[in-house]
Amino acid sequence: MAADITVIIPARNAAATIGAALASLIPDRSLIREILVIDDGSSDRTVAVAVECAQRHGLRMEVVSVRLDSAGAARNVGIERASGASIFFLDADDQVMPGSLSLLRAALERQSGAGLAIGASIRRTKGRPDKLKTPDGYGPDKRQNTRRYLRNELWPIAMGSALVAKWAAADIRFPEAIHLDEDTCYWTALLARADAVTIEAPVLVYHHDEERMARRFITAPRGTFLAIARELDRLATAGVERDALQWRKAWIAQRIARQLIKHRMFADAAGMMRVVRAHKELGGSRKALQYRARIHIGRLTGIGAGASPTTHPAMPQRTLIICHDPPFPPTSGADLRNFGNAVAAAAFGPVCLASVAPWNGDAQPVDHDIHVTALTTDSQRQAASLGWRRIKGEARIPRPALTRLKTLVRDFRPDTIVVEGVALFKLLEPSRPLVRQLILDMHNVESDLADQLPRKRSWRPRFSGARDLERRAAGICDRIWVCSTSDRERLRTLLSKPVPIDVVPNGIPRAEGIPKVLPLPAVSDGFPVILLVGHLGYEPNIDAAERLARTILPRIRARLPAAKLVLAGRSPKPPVRALAGLDGVCLVDSPDDVRPLLAGAHLCVIPLAMGGGTRIKILEAMAWGIPVIATPLAVEGLDLTADEEVLLADSDEGLADMAVGLCSDRARIMRLRARAHDVVWGRFGPRAIRDAVRRGLGRNDAGS
Repeated sequence: MAADITVIIPARNAAATIGAALASLIPDRSLIREILVIDDGSSDRTVAVAVECAQRHGLRMEVVSVRLDSAGAARNVGIERASGASIFFLDADDQVMPGSLSLLRAALERQSGAGLAIGASIRRTKGRPDKLKTPDGYGPDKRQNTRRYLRNELWPIAMGSALVAKWAAADIRFPEAIHLDEDTCYWTALLARADAVTIEAPVLVYHHDEERMARRFITAPRGTFLAIARELDRLATAGVERDALQWRKAWIAQRIARQLIKHRMFADAAGMMRVVRAHKELGGSRKALQYRARIHIGRLTGIGAGASPTTHPAMPQRTLIICHDPPFPPTSGADLRNFGNAVAAAAFGPVCLASVAPWNGDAQPVDHDIHVTALTTDSQRQAASLGWRRIKGEARIPRPALTRLKTLVRDFRPDTIVVEGVALFKLLEPSRPLVRQLILDMHNVESDLADQLPRKRSWRPRFSGARDLERRAAGICDRIWVCSTSDRERLRTLLSKPVPIDVVPNGIPRAEGIPKVLPLPAVSDGFPVILLVGHLGYEPNIDAAERLARTILPRIRARLPAAKLVLAGRSPKPPVRALAGLDGVCLVDSPDDVRPLLAGAHLCVIPLAMGGGTRIKILEAMAWGIPVIATPLAVEGLDLTADEEVLLADSDEGLADMAVGLCSDRARIMRLRARAHDVVWGRFGPRAIRDAVRRGLGRNDAGS
């Protein structure tokens, strides 16, 4: 028999189990063309254990390192790289039975036109007897197979119990935005396309973790349900019956409600049961009536009401984030940070994003359990403000904002309120009695930033009394978030009262729209294309743009005449607009989408001489694999290694010379691109920010 099977194993922190998973493939290694271990950002010895095992047993294995935070996305990477005639998926904590691949391939070859061979599996759950799941009931009618599969009239197909013909999989991929039922969507799409053949022999032993499954259901239940429902709806284009899809959605809602009731989260459970009730069949079932009764009794008796999220490590945490400007859709640095933190917090429970300024949009985030609202309306802009005195830089807050905030807290019932910066200081004290945990998110240490800005310019420091305000804020809050370790050290020297200070770095902006695999180098008429993206009405960025266009670019063009500079950002002031008239300079005013600009850039040169916080645009450039040349201040707080991950120079001349030198060494450019891409996804990718927000919310303190 030819070795024509590709085995795909997604793995993350699976050092304890992946050796056994690989060893279980040894009896069938003569059939295996390749084993692709898709390591999804493991922080343990997963890769080392896998390599040692493969070498010891003579397995043809390749490790593909990614940072996707999704088993479905990791499997899709494997599908794209697979060269075998058939594909076998195996989870890193499961084992196949000896000879399983031989049995499955023989069954697939025996039935002409079959695209999927399914064997029996043994489910192993801690504290329970093993359970044999036999794939009975499949027939020649594909529509009937998909209908019965979605309605649970057929046993679910376990990863590692099926062999897929590559022609049948073709363009079918796993959903990447969900962590539950993604396998159901994949198998349903396959069953709608290809015939299935089954064998009664068990081919797999897989481990079922009920506690982990429960955590997934009760963390952001509404967002989880909506994401699964959207993926199910997409199956209609594959010819799957809508009645079966509607049944599945109602069943998922009921399944989530069951776990919510178990954890005494009755308000959220009631929301799920409203979905179930809308389904004619399931809504009138005995189980649905029982669940509604339990919810009603629980809410009447008050059991579970107001429970602290730290009472159970899996309990969701409701977070209210208050910011000055509307954060959705995010455009500027502050918006990107606020919305990015909201996305991270939504992994632990529902989030409400409320702006002090009016928000006239109506679209809500669709992929996360986040609700966006405003504390004021347009007609309330000129209402009397909170407090009788404000320091320069402190935001004016209309009194109706506080009234609306109290109503919002009563209705949303947050466990934590996060307030954006000391500019909203006048909301801190009124918020203190409203919530168990109050957090101040300091995008910058404003007193330090004020000291950096030159007073000789027409623009004055934003905060003339920031230091006193920061000290007073620390006396009110339970925790403070800052962007970097350097900001944390600065703040500690200013505060007289000890308060937990958590580093919650800025994350890669719009990470979902950036290729996770290092993009190919840009191809354009000019080389190099130098890009600077930022708010072009912000004085530190104006200063950087002027020096870049008037001093640095001409020095580069003296050696590289085809060099071009692209300045892109919103609200460019007249000094920036004037730069567009210079040779080789292009201005893109308020671009709707910066991705084409990033995809076409060869370098980012950032001569920042003043400013605070970490620079979100640097992270975005590095995530695209664009080498960054900058001043030390521009990358302050990012903890990047000079000459390996970023190139640094103090002077405009030094920045220009570095750009010329780098462009003359293509091999070095490629090394810098790869290193920058790897580092930024590891330290500032979605998973890293979620971990930082988890710590910042105090969930680590609860042992979660």
